[in-house]
Amino acid sequence: MSTNWQQVLSNDTTNLGNITYVLMKSLGMTLGQALQLTPDAATTMGVWFARITGLSMFLAYTGAFFTLIYSPLKAIIQGTPKALWPARMTQLNTAGMPANAMWMQCLLVCVFILLVSFGGDTASAFYNKLTLMANVSMTLPYLFLTLAFPFFKAKQDLERPFVIFKTRAATLLATTVVVLVVAFANIFTVIQPVIEANDWNSALWMVGGPIFFSLMAMGIYENYRRRVAQSTIWVAD
Repeated sequence: MSTNWQQVLSNDTTNLGNITYVLMKSLGMTLGQALQLTPDAATTMGVWFARITGLSMFLAYTGAFFTLIYSPLKAIIQGTPKALWPARMTQLNTAGMPANAMWMQCLLVCVFILLVSFGGDTASAFYNKLTLMANVSMTLPYLFLTLAFPFFKAKQDLERPFVIFKTRAATLLATTVVVLVVAFANIFTVIQPVIEANDWNSALWMVGGPIFFSLMAMGIYENYRRRVAQSTIWVAD
């Protein structure tokens, strides 16, 4: 599926959050024109293409929403030492859920939705920058996990009830393929805007994303280390 950039995608109201619906509306209008419908009928077809796309995506993602709401918090908060986060974020309710952290997450998401929906061009640009920063950052953990996989397989004192890669050659082959695919995907994701449109701004934001999130993680860990050290001193005293 393709569309005209100047006529459709260069609109100020188009951002990385609603581009799917814009493209589907354009597809519906183009199909209507190809079927020699009237302009009004072609426009109506485009609108219904966008609506059906939105409905199908909503139904498809409804089940995933519940997992996406809780899984990151479970991995980030409950899977790390409690001292890493503020005390209120790690508190569990009677159902064993980090309710405070989930409400904080809900509030943050609502703020972003309101900003993008009603904040005008500045908010849309901010959302686009965040999306660019997350493009590469989201795949780097998989790269680190893949690089660690051969070392994990080398450990012989672990119980493994289910094994897929039974030889070291198969392990190294799988690791090499995944590392190359993810690495080249990230590299070309960064350089593509520069090659196609000389868009250094987008490339720099994508490079800056992992740096920013890494510095944030280092700051959180350093704060945790100091709190643990301080607690040890208090216990010793």
